[in-house]
Amino acid sequence: MKMLSELGKSIAVVDPDKVHLDQNVKNILAYKPLLARIFKEVVSECRGMSPDEIEASIEGNVLIGRVYVDGGLSNAGERIDGLSTEAYLNSEGLDKYDIRTYLLIPTSGGGIEDISTGKASETISECDRSDPRHESEQLRSPGYLKLLINVEGQNEDKPGYDISLRSLFYCCRMISAQQGVEFTTDSDDPVKYGNIKKVYSIWICTETAQKRANSIEKYSLQRSFLYGENPDMPRYDIMNAVIINISKKHDTGDAKNELIRLLTDLFDERISAGEKIHRLTTEYNLKLTRDVEKEVDEMCNYATAIENRGIEKGLKALVRSLKKYIEDFETLYSAVIENEDYRNVTREEVRKYL
Repeated sequence: MKMLSELGKSIAVVDPDKVHLDQNVKNILAYKPLLARIFKEVVSECRGMSPDEIEASIEGNVLIGRVYVDGGLSNAGERIDGLSTEAYLNSEGLDKYDIRTYLLIPTSGGGIEDISTGKASETISECDRSDPRHESEQLRSPGYLKLLINVEGQNEDKPGYDISLRSLFYCCRMISAQQGVEFTTDSDDPVKYGNIKKVYSIWICTETAQKRANSIEKYSLQRSFLYGENPDMPRYDIMNAVIINISKKHDTGDAKNELIRLLTDLFDERISAGEKIHRLTTEYNLKLTRDVEKEVDEMCNYATAIENRGIEKGLKALVRSLKKYIEDFETLYSAVIENEDYRNVTREEVRKYL
């Protein structure tokens, strides 16, 4: 009998409902109109664009769980502008980005001013277009800014590592994987590292403790002088890690940020699928297709199933623990419903575990 690898064991014990729920979340987050809302809020280059303009700038298919993180085999068999990568992440087996895509933002006057540097960001120029590495952009004019973007859904508040560090790690991987894809170090390449594309790793944390909830954090490269000054303005703003913290209690408080409120409603398991769809379409003017409405409905169903199983498992353990010390059923039942998590359980449900 073959022994399962550590990865195989992990797959074998995964709750199928949780797998489906995770996939539903990824499918919903990959919906382009929703991505456009997220990008408008956290991608500085999109701030002056409408959601429709941003959506039109999302190129090709949004890849869901198909792009590997580590760089060892990143560029195998890929041509310039490819997004598909493969790699191993040490002993953890294969690790994949939840969502990968890229933006091609049309520029006027040769570049878009970058908020953090105050200078024009790197664009795909006419010179670049003549290069076969940018074959897919040759028909585009006059210029486009290309951004590589990763979006992750995180449902644990404290997953055992620092989310900001992992998001920065993902940024580094997206930059290093561009070698031979977006840029080269060939001696005859006059641009070399200049063709590195700016990357964003955006993490949506749906179970954040209230003290950190309703916030959006951004980590990026900053320039400073330890001594003297340099009037040159080199490119350096090439990586940005963003963390969107959604309240675990689904309490937006006084949050006036529309994206925070939208995502809070989307991931609030107390709201039915029908109500979510109604809010998304009426309060946030998000156009939903039938397919996306179905994903929202299934996400709600799976979340409810997982929650109910958790309550049932906890109830079973509680009853069996209490009956060692309490013989009278009514007294035991009263003790059970004093617990906030089991306040609404019936006597028949408690009797099942006696």
